Amino acid sequence: MRPPHPVIRYPALLLATVAIGAPPLARGQNDPGLTSGSGAGTGTGRSSAVDDSAPDMPSLRGNAPNGPSPGRGVPAPLGPGVNVRFPDDPSLAPFLTMDEEPAGGAPGAPGTIRITPEMIDTAKLISEPGERGRILLQVARGAILSSQLTLANRAVEEAAAAAEEEPNRLIHDQLIISIVTTAGLLSDALLRESKPQVALFPSEGEGGARAQSRMAPDVAIRLARLEWRRAAYMAGRTRNPTYRSEYLDRAVENMAVGSAIVALEFARTQPGREDKATDEERAAFAAQADEILNEGAELAAGIERPIWRNRAMERLATAAGESGQYERATDLADRIQNAEARARALVLVAEFQARKGRDQDATKSYALAASAVASVQQRGLQGVLAGILVDSLVSTGRFEDARACLVLYPSDAERFVAMGAIAESLGVRRMADDARAWIERDVPVAYRSTLFRRLNNGLLRAISEDRAREFQDRDFGGRRGG
Repeated sequence: MRPPHPVIRYPALLLATVAIGAPPLARGQNDPGLTSGSGAGTGTGRSSAVDDSAPDMPSLRGNAPNGPSPGRGVPAPLGPGVNVRFPDDPSLAPFLTMDEEPAGGAPGAPGTIRITPEMIDTAKLISEPGERGRILLQVARGAILSSQLTLANRAVEEAAAAAEEEPNRLIHDQLIISIVTTAGLLSDALLRESKPQVALFPSEGEGGARAQSRMAPDVAIRLARLEWRRAAYMAGRTRNPTYRSEYLDRAVENMAVGSAIVALEFARTQPGREDKATDEERAAFAAQADEILNEGAELAAGIERPIWRNRAMERLATAAGESGQYERATDLADRIQNAEARARALVLVAEFQARKGRDQDATKSYALAASAVASVQQRGLQGVLAGILVDSLVSTGRFEDARACLVLYPSDAERFVAMGAIAESLGVRRMADDARAWIERDVPVAYRSTLFRRLNNGLLRAISEDRAREFQDRDFGGRRGG
């Protein structure tokens, strides 16, 4: 018998049929143009079931004023933040979708996305300090990307004030870590945007729009130094002692990199650049670069954890060596209290000096490095550091100094290996006569046979490299001739 009421045996088919014929109700619910009164994406407001002829619904007609509605097959344009889940507070939405204004700065015209001061003012209305600081740092990063560096400085300053008010230890430290990172990005952007640029087009040269909007170099350096000081101060306020030491080291590292940029980009002339600085201005920039290094060294001396303190001092010394501040580099490396870290830093500084032809400075740095290696008490560590020192001396061609440092090895076996490396390097550099004289004069009889073999290996390497270079030049010459 049939049941009194028909039973639907294919519910999936029925649902598919209904879905095909149903109006697209869900399509317009994510359109920001359909909401009113509340934040974007909340779903409150009128739905897309409103008739498409309504005068107050321009978003249903796409970009054209008389175009078809979404219900007729053309999807509505997705607005900003369509894939973003906004926080519960709708006042945060303006910070995630930045206002638009043209690159030239004229309000109202479509152009480059820009940050506005009102965003900072509205963010300051957030009651929770941690959330306020996080949003302010988002604004600061957006301002850095759009080269609004003064505005970014203000946002970082307000975020630092918010971090001081945060009672939760974890959120407080996380916010400070973000502040240190953002301050480093801002200082890099300040120095990058204000340094002399290569003019590729006439409009970019002196008097162009970009040149007129660029911050003055002395102002940019002062502002960058302010950001470094703020980062160091905030890192010192971190409640976790390990994070406090680590991010103080990060702040000092940012200062080391900034000092190198000032010394290389501002205090020296570069070919192909529009640089109108006088000799007095370059001398002032060089003095500021040196002051930044000294200030960083003072901050590094206050780091609690020795590993981070030594790392900060090493980074300052190597940055000074890379940027040509040779005397300051040797001084900073020699200030390191730990003998191992001091020896490593002095070896790196000495290599920079030797490769730039500063032989007297390199001799002083190598002598201090040898003294640091000799003061190490652990025999194994002393052997490793002596190997680093001898390898550096060999790579820079200071073989006499390398032979003099053989006494730093704590064992005869390590000393014998180093002597073989010196003999082979002399052969590679085609200094066979000097090598033979040294072997016959200073090397014990039991080692001479092995060292002569290493010397021959070096000579054969030199011959092989010459042959390979000859065939390579011949091959390239034949291709160019063909």
